[in-house]
Amino acid sequence: MLKVGILVDLGRGPHAGGHVKCWERFAEASVGIDENIDLTVHFQGSVEETIPLGPKSRIVTLKPVFSSERLFFLRNLADYTDLARNHRRLKCYLENYDVIHTTDGYFAYAHTAAEFARQRGIPLVNSLHTNTPGFTKVYSDRAIRRTFGDSFISRLLINRAALPDRFSRYMEKSLRKHLANCSAVLASENDELTAHVPDGLPCTPLRRGIDRTLFHPNKSDANKLRTQYGIPDDVPLIAFVGRLDGSKNVMTLAHAAKHLLDHGQELHLILAGKGYLQEEIEEMLGGHVSFAGTLSPQQVAHLNASSDLFVFPSTLEVWPNAVLEAKACGTAIMVAPGGGNIYVSKPDNDGIIVEDGSPTHWATMIDELLNDPAKLARIGAAARKDVETKRLSWEDVLREDLIPVWRQAANQ
Repeated sequence: MLKVGILVDLGRGPHAGGHVKCWERFAEASVGIDENIDLTVHFQGSVEETIPLGPKSRIVTLKPVFSSERLFFLRNLADYTDLARNHRRLKCYLENYDVIHTTDGYFAYAHTAAEFARQRGIPLVNSLHTNTPGFTKVYSDRAIRRTFGDSFISRLLINRAALPDRFSRYMEKSLRKHLANCSAVLASENDELTAHVPDGLPCTPLRRGIDRTLFHPNKSDANKLRTQYGIPDDVPLIAFVGRLDGSKNVMTLAHAAKHLLDHGQELHLILAGKGYLQEEIEEMLGGHVSFAGTLSPQQVAHLNASSDLFVFPSTLEVWPNAVLEAKACGTAIMVAPGGGNIYVSKPDNDGIIVEDGSPTHWATMIDELLNDPAKLARIGAAARKDVETKRLSWEDVLREDLIPVWRQAANQ
């Protein structure tokens, strides 16, 4: 029996992002496979708790030592992580594993695992999920402005001292240092972070799974969705799922919508997620936007399948689950390079990639689609076919991508 411990240094809960949800799906998928694997997935939590999923699968939550939530300028910016250098309680679990798998290279779980693995000779594997250096630049810029406002100090720190860029480079350095302790790395095929993988270190693809039954066109009920938010039948619906902050470029969509509305194009945005930009978007779009908040997977499937178009302007993504879920629902998607484009097999066929980042260009592309129902339907159908023929289940990814790497690391 190969015992594997996976470390996700983020809080588990209804507001968690795609990184957490991804590993929840892998943990659930491990219950139904017969691979002689004992799997434990660790998250942060308000209490220490072990949640059995099956006889050989479980989730463990541990209280953070020093959560980023304790720093006021980081609140409401992103998922919270543990900024401590060492997590003593985690070590009590690490000694039970044959392979330790970290999912970042920056925070308490990763630091603790690297030190413990070196001391005990336990193989360490890492997977790259999030462009943390890129997000660090976005969030540090926001934190400085939030602390000092639009002042001389802010301009000095951001423009002259270039602190956001320095913080981003520091995270890149931390990642390289962590990967030097690993025996293998898993990453997206087009992840720019692979440039930091040491020469000679095995780096293999890690894909994402999709529940093709849950996320399905048969979840469509546009009348119910329109009634819920009071939207007239003849107004096109545009969906977005993700954090309402700068990291997802959601303001690109908001400004594009405002441009279209000002030029007579009717539409209504339904934004699923929370973030500090909600008030600004509401002030800009008024009654033409609805905020769905945090949704369950079933509710996300209903939103996606019932909408005319799914728009996702983020450019800092590795494997954005939200885009694949929208495709699985048979909804036409519009994405940006460096974001959801990884899920577009053939541009203008199963998805639209908007190369120009300006809101006016996004507005033009959205307008073109909304006024071509046949093209919308054709892209949506191709999106679903792509999911059915080319995308894997969570069980498939576990068997094909993860377990072989764990076994090889253990054998070494």
